[in-house]
Amino acid sequence: MTNDLKEGLVHKTIWAEDEIAQAGQLLELCNAFDGLHLKLDMGMLRMRKGKVANDFVYYADGKLVGWLALDEYGAEEVEFTGMVHPDYRRRGIFSALLAAAKEEAQGRGTTRLVVVCERFSHSGQAFVAAIGAAYDFSEHKMLLRDFKERGPYQERIALQKAGAGDVEALALIAASSFGQSVERARRNILKNMENLYVQYYLGKLGEEAVGCLNRYESDKEYGIYAFAVLLEYRGRGFGRQMLEQVIKETQAVSRKDIGLEVETENTNAIGLYRSCGFVEITTYGYYTIDLY
Repeated sequence: MTNDLKEGLVHKTIWAEDEIAQAGQLLELCNAFDGLHLKLDMGMLRMRKGKVANDFVYYADGKLVGWLALDEYGAEEVEFTGMVHPDYRRRGIFSALLAAAKEEAQGRGTTRLVVVCERFSHSGQAFVAAIGAAYDFSEHKMLLRDFKERGPYQERIALQKAGAGDVEALALIAASSFGQSVERARRNILKNMENLYVQYYLGKLGEEAVGCLNRYESDKEYGIYAFAVLLEYRGRGFGRQMLEQVIKETQAVSRKDIGLEVETENTNAIGLYRSCGFVEITTYGYYTIDLY
């Protein structure tokens, strides 16, 4: 086993398959014990390239008992989440993991960490309060339960797979929709495109790119992310058409769950997703920690 003789805190840059299996077991155990849906995915670990430490793990009694994971998609601001085995809590393990993650992030020039914590995680909420993290916003996690297709539509939009030649169009839509610079949007898209499990799509009205989304395949589900329609094209059913098309394409090749995340204040989007058959299963809170 690759964790033979390991004890205490370890900075990880790359994962072997048996280590990924151990992390998956820890995740399932913590989710079952706490009744949660922690925002972590084993596929992410397979994409770690060994260049920097994005994972901080803790071994005790010869087994993995703690794990904190930094998100790769960020520079100035980086998300993280993590867990500790129920039998090893209240021993300062997560505090040690967080201290190591802070040191690593500061060394990269990151100015803020964002901890992702479920609303109903009592231990997580207590930790967030103890470290003085400031609440920023919340998102519902939704899963598709009973797909409800609508139509026919008078104005038809085509959903097309996007590649390297579509980065500028994707970046312009993302920047306009999510309040970020085109440069940052472009950087995030290019980073995502390195992931074999991510597929971008453009929604086109004729030759005009009016919307975008990406679909990410994890071990247990497909996630729909960065879903946006340009402001001047909203209210015409294009978003719903894009969503219906990616759902049908996904269901044609897999029986995995289909999920997405949406800000709790975005009532229009929540209404759309519910009308398509999505239901809320949990709510994630995002809390910031300033490093400087």
